[in-house]
Amino acid sequence: MEYSQNIDEINQQIQSLINSLNNLKSNINSPEKDSFSESNNNLKKSMNAISTYLAIGPKIEEDQLLNMILGCAMYSVNAGGAGMTIYDSKKEKLIFRAAVGDGAEGILGYEIPLEGSQHGLAFATGDIQSSTPLHNTIEEKAKAKFKNVLVAPLFVDNEGVGTMSAVNKLDGNHFSPEDMEAYKLFSDLAALVVRQRLREEVLKNLIAGKDKNIPLELEGLNFSKESKQLFDIIQDIMEISRKQEALLPFCKKLTNLLVEMSSQSGWTF
Repeated sequence: MEYSQNIDEINQQIQSLINSLNNLKSNINSPEKDSFSESNNNLKKSMNAISTYLAIGPKIEEDQLLNMILGCAMYSVNAGGAGMTIYDSKKEKLIFRAAVGDGAEGILGYEIPLEGSQHGLAFATGDIQSSTPLHNTIEEKAKAKFKNVLVAPLFVDNEGVGTMSAVNKLDGNHFSPEDMEAYKLFSDLAALVVRQRLREEVLKNLIAGKDKNIPLELEGLNFSKESKQLFDIIQDIMEISRKQEALLPFCKKLTNLLVEMSSQSGWTF
């Protein structure tokens, strides 16, 4: 019964929006129409570039997805734990973003220096590292003992974004070359996920005016107020797709309505 009432309320809101659009429709045939069309074309160009840059689409929650990748990678090499760091260019350190298994609860947020650690060595060289830990102070933070470690760099298109590690080999003193090869496959997947999230953060900061360093892929775009509104809409729909999938048909109905009415009014998309 409650669900039905919610649907009715949504339909009423849609009808209210229809009425508002009808009022707007009567005022759009004005000298400003060409200016609006040009602005809309610029927005379309911007959003196409942004969509390509982010590969926007429905997604699993970040923590859940990273933990799933780490869990699979950990079991594939028969390790006791696994973790993932993201590179912070301002601090010039690798910071643990996700972890499972041994020491997982204690190391989130822990900062690893680039020098004197397998994580830093893997990140700097782009090569997988397997040995006893060089950076031991993390054990106190993690409240766990790490007897051996396997670290793979996270790189996408020659762009370093972090590292992914496994600790405490359960059936040997060290991780084997076969383990290193298997872990590389998971690290390549994790790198794509991490870069996606980093790009989303970059885009949010650009639109909010917090960052002036525009990535090469987005050069020439004007991050206007309208661009921010469109990005917010996309983010809202993505959130709906994750948490309230049953509402997606209403989103589709509403966007179809907007496109139809704007087409009848002479707007172009």
